[in-house]
Amino acid sequence: MLLLFIISITGFFIMWFTEYYNDTMLAQIILKNNSESTKSWMDPNPKYDTLLKVHIFNYTNIDKYLDGIDDKIKVNDIGPLTYKEHTTKVNVSFNKNHTVTFRDRRTYQFLPEKSNCEEFDNFVLPNVPLISASTKIEKINRFKKFMAVNIINANNERAFKTLTAHEFLWGYRDRIVSMDIGTGSTHFGLLMNRNGTSVDSLQINTGEDDIRKFSTITQFNGQPLLDFWTDQKCNRVDGSDASMFPPHKLNTREDLQVFLQVLCRKIPLHFEKEVTILNNIDALRYRTPLNVFSSPEENPENACYCHNTQVCLPSGVINATKCYNGAPIFPSFPHFFSGDPKIYKDFEGIRPLKELHQTYADIHPRFAFPISGASRIQINIAVHKSSILRRKVDRLEEGTILPLIWIEITSGDFTDEIIDTLYISTFGLNAIQYALKYGTLFACIISFALIVGGFYNLTQKRRQHAIQAQRKTKRRP
Repeated sequence: MLLLFIISITGFFIMWFTEYYNDTMLAQIILKNNSESTKSWMDPNPKYDTLLKVHIFNYTNIDKYLDGIDDKIKVNDIGPLTYKEHTTKVNVSFNKNHTVTFRDRRTYQFLPEKSNCEEFDNFVLPNVPLISASTKIEKINRFKKFMAVNIINANNERAFKTLTAHEFLWGYRDRIVSMDIGTGSTHFGLLMNRNGTSVDSLQINTGEDDIRKFSTITQFNGQPLLDFWTDQKCNRVDGSDASMFPPHKLNTREDLQVFLQVLCRKIPLHFEKEVTILNNIDALRYRTPLNVFSSPEENPENACYCHNTQVCLPSGVINATKCYNGAPIFPSFPHFFSGDPKIYKDFEGIRPLKELHQTYADIHPRFAFPISGASRIQINIAVHKSSILRRKVDRLEEGTILPLIWIEITSGDFTDEIIDTLYISTFGLNAIQYALKYGTLFACIISFALIVGGFYNLTQKRRQHAIQAQRKTKRRP
């Protein structure tokens, strides 16, 4: 009985006053070479595939606007075009410092039943290669610049052109790109580099030496820091890739950091509230703060994203030119949500809404992986009116930001099997934890009561024996 009490009191102490149970559960997600969790991370089951939803801005009156007939540029948000995205890890290498290096390989399947338009529908769109060349051409040698200007003029390249959605997103052969003005390619497509094996490599912490470092990026393309921004703080890459987070941060509700390759910078996620999703599964909701793309006047933390320019951009966009090989790409939230209205003052059809355009994630409270949510970003291009573009877009102001597409990445359909797995990882493990906690407490009480009862009975028996012995002594002559 004493042994039972010692075991139960030890179990009680472990379950009530240590993190042993939680640490044991979290040990299952640590990335170890050839472990089951690592195999699932490298090549996840297709039932967990995410959805990539693309909205394209169609310019419906751009000729009339440029000719001075219409007062504003009319754009229609067309979409989504929905694709199933399957991601695997390739070139995986486990390192001695408890990190793993890898590249993402993505494949896409168009889902017409989940789309509001077809891949081969036509759209009137900004001529991204031409607008990019207008910026890059000022930095190339004189001979190459002369040749490029003549070819562009000879081909009568227009500032806006008609393309199918498939061409614009996944690539088409372009004459300007083929001139190799700093691109090294012959084709252009906004998402072309996303399809297939990524050119970028990531190195993350496996969590094997310290679970608090789990999933934190340690290197991007072999470097611990970027060289895009103006100080070390903004060049740091030590966030997550958004597929998983350090679990301990959820306990304190501190900000989560996500490193977005599309921005070449980290983005914070603020804890908003506890939520229940998918038939009462608990989750923690995190959102991007509204001042992520604010000007330094509104958010001093963003001062290092100004590229040492005298005048920083208005709130709502970020200059990611260095991240895109010199192309003037200026990402934002969809429809310039939370941005300064003067960014889109010349546009009709821009309607920012929090419910549709802000990023959020519902994260598993124990294992720190996103259960559901929506990652949303918009790709825009800025107009630089150089010699090859000035007369083509005379009415556009220098620096006008033209919206191209916005994308939304969400979880796929939740099958019964997925929901069952989430139930087990939530309610099942919680039930086991509570059973062990209160089971050891009950065992302590029962074993202690039995020990006390046994001691009492032993004392009573000894007492009775003593009384009986005393009586026998008195009866003797």
